Amino acid sequence: MDLSISLVNYNTKNLVKQFVKSASSLQSSLSYEIIITDNGSRDGSADLIEREILPKYETVRLIRGKNVGFGAGHNIGLKSAQGEVFMIVNSDIVLLEDAITPLYRFLTENTAYGIVGPKLIYPDLSIQPSCRAWPRLLTPIYRRTKLGRTLWGRRELLRYDINDYDKRHPKKVDWLAGACFMIKKNVWTDIEGFDERYFMYCEDIDLCRKTWGAGYEVWYYPNVAMIHYHKRLSAQKKWWKSLFDKTTRVHIASHLKYIKKWKSR
Repeated sequence: MDLSISLVNYNTKNLVKQFVKSASSLQSSLSYEIIITDNGSRDGSADLIEREILPKYETVRLIRGKNVGFGAGHNIGLKSAQGEVFMIVNSDIVLLEDAITPLYRFLTENTAYGIVGPKLIYPDLSIQPSCRAWPRLLTPIYRRTKLGRTLWGRRELLRYDINDYDKRHPKKVDWLAGACFMIKKNVWTDIEGFDERYFMYCEDIDLCRKTWGAGYEVWYYPNVAMIHYHKRLSAQKKWWKSLFDKTTRVHIASHLKYIKKWKSR
């Protein structure tokens, strides 16, 4: 089999239906499977998938589980994957035209490539930042608060978002957003998948860092685009209020784990 598409679901049943429909409507010569790992959803997702998706799409498999986190969920789903390439996707991704085949070809035609990711766009077709430089200690604070509007914050965010690079052309990058990318199975095996110490956030940065450390390259490939229904981060809240937001606290906790793990490497 050419490709195993891994999707971790947590209370996003309608988005899962949308993704499976978009993936199954594409014309591709690749053989593929879609593995959905349900992380203990409480919205009836697993039952809906069994009732409405599995009978209709023979390429789809469902794994029921508990909420172990984003990376761990993908690790579980990909244990029995048959593809030579793995595709990590969020449920809020919609594939456009035949987005899978050119991305797959780009990755597999060079032995040095380990990971490749497409251009991600918002529903209004504006470009979404999805390839970045390695984060520094204060990077998430600048991104999530008004401190990003300071001189130091603006400089750091310009560096982090690699705004000096013309994103119309393929390029080697430090890391890609975990919303959608492909990774060769042998690379995944070499680096032992996602580090499960990250419950959510920064597991994608860590995975790319391990990929580079194993001698493989990470590439951004904007010739292919996919829609990502992702909310833009907002710095409208007072910075001290943002720190009490659960999502921000989880993000910062994962970021500190990342900094601690890689500070001496």
